[in-house]
Amino acid sequence: MIRTTITALAIATSAIATPALADSAKAYCEMVRTNGEMLKGSCTWSQMQGNVYIDHFNHYAFAFPAAEEGKTYERTNREGAGPSFKRPGYVINVYWEKPVREPGGI
Repeated sequence: MIRTTITALAIATSAIATPALADSAKAYCEMVRTNGEMLKGSCTWSQMQGNVYIDHFNHYAFAFPAAEEGKTYERTNREGAGPSFKRPGYVINVYWEKPVREPGGI
């Protein structure tokens, strides 16, 4: 009886105490506004249960809830780069490495 109770208590405690961990990575972000203004810099990208968070981006933080995809924003997964998030007024592009300027480019 005591052994069963202790086992049940241990299982219940471990189920409650196990948080969902987020995948997180340092990245490089650029925000392009519809008026042409551009903001670039390092950022922190994280994803947990389909929800994406972009933090530490020039004092800005953004949340892209999975339930809102297709309603309030569009997500595009780009090959060779990180994802892109489009909302009315701006687009945020995520890069896993800072893009290298091409010779002769601006």
